[in-house]
Amino acid sequence: MRDTCEQFFAARLPITGLAACGVRLSDGMVIHQCFNRWLTPQQVRQALTHLAQGFELIQQDKVAATRMAWVFEHLRVDLSLRPDQACLALFLENRPELRAAEIQGVLEAFAELPLG
Repeated sequence: MRDTCEQFFAARLPITGLAACGVRLSDGMVIHQCFNRWLTPQQVRQALTHLAQGFELIQQDKVAATRMAWVFEHLRVDLSLRPDQACLALFLENRPELRAAEIQGVLEAFAELPLG
């Protein structure tokens, strides 16, 4: 699974404005990459773990979400959750000129990726 994720990262990333990305696999393993200095690997791992837990809490309330986004002053986080509970988080600079289609393409490709 790790190799598949790393191949996915190599083929699809980085994209414009991407500060970091991470995958939390269904077994809890986290794979990540940082593309600038303002997010550390530890911050990405912690954020991804907490975001995935938040996704799980929302689903307990019977909300059928597969994608979520959080927008902060300088950062946007797009999260895609698969049926097997693996999730991808893209930590993007919060800039209006970023290409939404490119971001959505990465999230959709992850949703279709054979991980297991």
